[in-house]
Amino acid sequence: MISTSMIDPLIQQELRSRFNPDGSPLRCHQLLMLDMLKKIDRICAENNIKYWLSSGTCIGALRHGGFIPWDDDVDLEMMEEDFKKLRRVMRCYNGDDLVWQDSHTDFEYVQPFAKIRDTRTVIHEIPDTDRNYRYKGVFIDIFAIRPSASLNLYKLGGKLQTFFLYRPQYIENRLLRRATIAFSRLFVTNGLLRLISLIDRIGSDGQYRHLPGTAFSRPRFKKDVISTRLIKFEDAELPVPVNAEHYLERIYGDFRKLPSLDSIVPHISEITYR
Repeated sequence: MISTSMIDPLIQQELRSRFNPDGSPLRCHQLLMLDMLKKIDRICAENNIKYWLSSGTCIGALRHGGFIPWDDDVDLEMMEEDFKKLRRVMRCYNGDDLVWQDSHTDFEYVQPFAKIRDTRTVIHEIPDTDRNYRYKGVFIDIFAIRPSASLNLYKLGGKLQTFFLYRPQYIENRLLRRATIAFSRLFVTNGLLRLISLIDRIGSDGQYRHLPGTAFSRPRFKKDVISTRLIKFEDAELPVPVNAEHYLERIYGDFRKLPSLDSIVPHISEITYR
């Protein structure tokens, strides 16, 4: 079933003219991400992997029928089991245009979520957290969700992730930086965070969260994402949570309302094509 956008067409046209008119750098960036998204959708369908548009990408689908006009990234979510399956599939991917990025494929990548990168481009993010990454192309963020009962435990995991993994990436000495990251992975990621995750699963009762360390602490609920429905996204039909409106209201409140347009800050400063 395909839904149409809920925003007034005249307002949508005005936003497009202001932020991402045809031929603008942002619109070209969005169209490249759309092409990547279609490829990922096909890969997931061929391998029986369930995912859905999440966060601002889901808002864009419902409110705008595609990208939020000023949006410069794409967010996808899936259950942790599907995330692991997609990781296995992508690491065997035969194409030369996409690459899976996580700590297994890029040692200095310290995020608790993965990215699928376009190998033909190089981007410059704001802030420059990608400066030591192996892969720097246009990306789509892939978030795993897993059972989580306690917000306090989740926040504790996030603090550990920030202190032991995010901060070391700014160490200038390469040898010291990599040694610190290796130590943190061994004792924090594979030790403390794994233990916290096991405890946090107890009594979750259909409540899910991202892995600790992302910016999204609000829970997702199984009843909202147990299945998906198709919705119009640009010129494609892509999945959103079956209860997408409820899902977004839990996270953002009134997602139908436009934010202050003067407060919008881009994440990407420049894209270079190889």
